[in-house]
Amino acid sequence: MKAAMFEPLLPKVLVVDDDPAVCDFLKLAITPSASGVDVAENAVQALETIEKGSFDIILCDIYMPGCSGMELLSLARQSKWDVGFILTTGKVHVDLIIEALHLGASDFLLKPFTVETLDQSISRAFRLLQMERESRAYRTSLETSIERRTRDLMRALHELEENYQTTLEALVLALDAREHETYAHSLRVRAYTLHMARLVSYPLALLPALGHAALLHDIGKIAVADAILLKPGKLTEEEWVQMRRHVVAGVQILNRIPFLKPSAPVVQHHHERYDGKGYPHGVAGEQIPLGARLFALADTLDAMTSDRAYRKAVGLSEVRAEVARQRGWQFDPQIADLFLKVPEGVWLQIRDSVEPQGTSH
Repeated sequence: MKAAMFEPLLPKVLVVDDDPAVCDFLKLAITPSASGVDVAENAVQALETIEKGSFDIILCDIYMPGCSGMELLSLARQSKWDVGFILTTGKVHVDLIIEALHLGASDFLLKPFTVETLDQSISRAFRLLQMERESRAYRTSLETSIERRTRDLMRALHELEENYQTTLEALVLALDAREHETYAHSLRVRAYTLHMARLVSYPLALLPALGHAALLHDIGKIAVADAILLKPGKLTEEEWVQMRRHVVAGVQILNRIPFLKPSAPVVQHHHERYDGKGYPHGVAGEQIPLGARLFALADTLDAMTSDRAYRKAVGLSEVRAEVARQRGWQFDPQIADLFLKVPEGVWLQIRDSVEPQGTSH
């Protein structure tokens, strides 16, 4: 008699979407990697289906007639349903992403998405759900194995980090949809900033928050009117006042998301100058957080070596000359000196590693 083969545990999924064609497509796409797939075309049908059977994952569209996906998510969390909840939408709204995180959504998929992305999201949400269930079982049975609990914690943290990364990318892509090239610029600036941080022995525990700040430094521009943000010519003084408010808006957004709150001080000061002539507070010297002083060099490096609508990119020699000229004025002199010691090839290598299809200058 042959030994029974081990079969992986597969999730049972409920798809909720008011478009029957979408329901049919998602059911077909999910079925190979699920133990079962049911569909509902609205929240009422979803509730009726849930009453008849249990599910592991709910994949729900946000915008539906009657009860929305956000309302169904809120009900799921209030009622403490034992499910992973994935939201889908074709419209990116930062406030919705933030609210979904507060309500405990497992993931947030932007339409159109691939079958591979869908499978990864469901698999990730199901693994998180399984760990939560295991954790409850351990507490119930008074499991006291420290080694086992530590291993589970590390797995959970790894999964949470993946979800956080999805959220970060969604936030930056939301801004990139309005201001082209923002996503690529943010990725490069983050890489440059983290390289500088390692050179000054920046605390390892604070590197993730610094990286998030560099990636999301301009997220407040979502609150700036298109007429100002996308204006091809020079801004008026009044328009500059409005533009500069993006710093405050960015800090407000980050402070509303717990895991991004530690990044807010760097975002708040990323337009300050070492000589005190920056904004929004006009602070100077070491009153500016170290992370923001590092970011200032990284931002200048990428701004000058990237094409803009109003000028062409320049070479690294011109960047080095500008940094030397602004040493002690715009930039922290010690950090500027450190920047000038970095071989040009290092910056080119970092840029290529972040943007392999881009053009180095």
